[in-house]
This record gives sequence, C-alpha cells and structure tokens, in this order.
Amino acid sequence: MVITKQRIIRWVLAAAAAVVLVTQTGAASAAAQAGPSISQVVVLGDSFSDNGNLYARTVNPPPPYWQGRMSNGPVMVEQLAQRLGVPLSDFAWAGATTGVGNGVDGGTVDALGAFALPGMTTAFQDLLSDTAFDPNALYILWGGANDLRSATNQAEGAVAIGKAVTNLVTMMGTLQYLGATRILVLNMQDFAKAPAFLQEDPQILQFMTQGTLAFNQALKANLPPGVHYFDTFSRFSDFMANPEDYGLSNVTDQLILTPGADPNAYFYWDGVHPTTAGHALIAEALHQSIAPTVIIGGSDSGVPNLLLSTGSTISDLIALAAIDAENHDQFMTSVAAITNELMKSGLISGSQKGAIQSCAAQALIP
Repeated sequence: MVITKQRIIRWVLAAAAAVVLVTQTGAASAAAQAGPSISQVVVLGDSFSDNGNLYARTVNPPPPYWQGRMSNGPVMVEQLAQRLGVPLSDFAWAGATTGVGNGVDGGTVDALGAFALPGMTTAFQDLLSDTAFDPNALYILWGGANDLRSATNQAEGAVAIGKAVTNLVTMMGTLQYLGATRILVLNMQDFAKAPAFLQEDPQILQFMTQGTLAFNQALKANLPPGVHYFDTFSRFSDFMANPEDYGLSNVTDQLILTPGADPNAYFYWDGVHPTTAGHALIAEALHQSIAPTVIIGGSDSGVPNLLLSTGSTISDLIALAAIDAENHDQFMTSVAAITNELMKSGLISGSQKGAIQSCAAQALIP
C-alpha cells in the first residue's frame, strides 16, 4: 500500500474532533510507560496472538514451535505487555474466526466445531463471564483472516467480510458500553506476500490482496468513535519492501525450514506467521503508536499523541509518512503538511507543531 502525502492530509482534514489517547505510557521506561492507568493488556485474536491457549487444549503446535506459540518465541502481544510493564490476559486462540467457532476443529464463524474450540466471539463471552470486567485495561482485537480463508469468489468474500466486521464492531461496542476507554483494533496484513502463497497463481494473489483491502476498508468505515485503528497492512508491506531498514535480510523464506539460519534475520517463522523477531517489530510499532506523546526516531516531542476521529493517532500519521517517503526531505515535507493541518484544525499549537517538526528533522528517517 502506498501512503501518499495527499492521503495523509485527507486523513488529517477529516479529523474534525480528537480525543487524547489516555494510555499513560511515558517515554522513560517500561514501568513508567504503563503508569497507574493501564492495569493490563487483554487480547482477543487468533494464531498471531495466541500465547499457548490452543496448545494447552490440543498439544498443538508441537516443537520446534516454541511453547505452543505459532512462532519461535514470544508473540507480539506478549512483547507489548512486557514493554508496558503490565500483565497480559490472552484470550486468543490459533484458528479462531471472529465468530463462534475455530477452524482447527472444523468450526465456522457461525458454529462450534468437533471439540468446541472457541472463536473470538466465544472467547469474548468467556472473558465477560469468567472474569470481573476491567475498564482500565488496554483491549486489543486482531482477527479476520480465518473468516476469509474459505472464500473462493467475490460474493463469498463479501459475506465473510460482513460477518467478520460485524463481530469485531460488536465486541468493540460492548467493551465501550461496559466502560473500556482503550481499545486497539488491528487491520489485516497482506497474506499474498507471505511465503506460503508466493508461488500461487497471480490471479489468486490479487484476489487475496483485494479481499484484505476490502476487509480493512469495511473495518475502518464501521469503527466506533474512540477506537484506535492500527494499520498493520502498511507496516507489514513496509517490512517486506524494505527489510534492511528493520535489520532483516530474509522476508520470503521460512525460518522453520532453514536450520542454522540467523533467527533475527528472518521475518517469517513458517508460511504465514512471523518469527519472534518479526513480532518484536510489530510490538515496537504498536508501542510507539499508543504512546501518550509523539516520539519520532527515539526523540520525544512532548506533544500529546492525540487519537483523531479517524481512529489514527498523530504518531500513526508520522509513521505512515516515513513509510511513504523516499528520502528525508520528502519525509519532512509530509510532516510539515500533517502538522500544518493539525494546527489549522486547532488540535495542536504553533509551538507543538515546531516541536514535532524538530524531532522529525533530527530523526534518521528514512
């Protein structure tokens, strides 16, 4: 996905109102970043977030998968919670649809499978019934891929997208109704770029990408106000396009099939799931995205990282500008456009505009 300066400006112009992202995650240390307001990270998702739930029930996946993770080490949500210095309550299950069932045992979005393995909605109901609701938690929702995987044509894809978005939005709305103020939803990455599918027919790859983009567009269009929307698609695409910027040298092969290779050089562990090093990149991007102040290249501007009505934070816009820029001058031009529009909209002051631009000027981006 190419994020142009014009697109960034449109996003900012659409932000007629904003609310302060109230996650008290300062810039000094993991403990200080969590502060007193985030009590824990609570996760609903699938194999990209499962920290051993499926393994505890089925003893799958086996080694060399690490301790039941679909990776060779801790997954993104574990690493993010560690960065924030708070506990993790993980309700994600590998194979989970956004609905009732789980694909591992033949379940579907509408029905449980042979062993009643849960989908995200079922896990969400378990969360609400088994634990006291925590309004001070950061709630993360990341799913949808298992809903779309069985679609073979546009009509089936449209039905799957409709159900998936409805399920996710319903969970977000319920969380808000119960008092949650920190809800983070991730869109879907482009699986057409994953090793498992690189040799597929180009038409199939195009269908996969178009389906992903349609899902992401529908999810963003139906996002409840006050929910933070993270653009995983753009981040993954940038990892694939510019691996050297992230300390990677291989984004096309599976580490699990390459014994003896440097695990920190590979993004993919298997055909679709990242290595723990890949998960670390996602965790770092999310950590910056939810920080209370705008941090660019390790430099803290001190400017509140507002959550705009579009679902993006100011940090998200700056990060997308960095992805799009071919050189530092282009990056600075985009940052100037973003901060000018934010100031015109009354969301930041002139001095805050200057602080953001100063941080951007010092950053080694791109």
